[in-house]
Amino acid sequence: VSLAERQQLLNLNISALKSTQALPGFVVLAEGMPVILRVRNLSTDLGITNGSQGIVKKIFSTICPAGFTYATCVLVEFPHSRVKLSNLPKTIFPIVPSTWTFTTLIQAEGDRPQRKIRVTCRQLPIQPAFAVTGHSSQGKTLPQVLVN
Repeated sequence: VSLAERQQLLNLNISALKSTQALPGFVVLAEGMPVILRVRNLSTDLGITNGSQGIVKKIFSTICPAGFTYATCVLVEFPHSRVKLSNLPKTIFPIVPSTWTFTTLIQAEGDRPQRKIRVTCRQLPIQPAFAVTGHSSQGKTLPQVLVN
């Protein structure tokens, strides 16, 4: 893919797609950052569900130490969860990347015609939780709320 085509792909509004797995294109993560899980319910019994709020405890970009075969994972503490994995502290759960695919058109450039390409995204299914909408806050117990 050329530099111009790469820029077109980076500028796509992925969140406008109808896919239930569409996430923002780029999110900066830091340890201690509050996050919201955006994936199917992993375990309703353990309290790890879509919309669960947690705190990033550790980011691994080479080998995930939680016994998974993924190169990247984030250890997230879900304080109200009952999760206890054998190789991790209580309430800590490894979040691994989700993969989803879509097709888009790349605009014509120079002598290259417009063409359809298939894009595969691999990203962590979490988003920053510094602010939430009224819709996503419904049914949550939140320790603090600032309403404008």
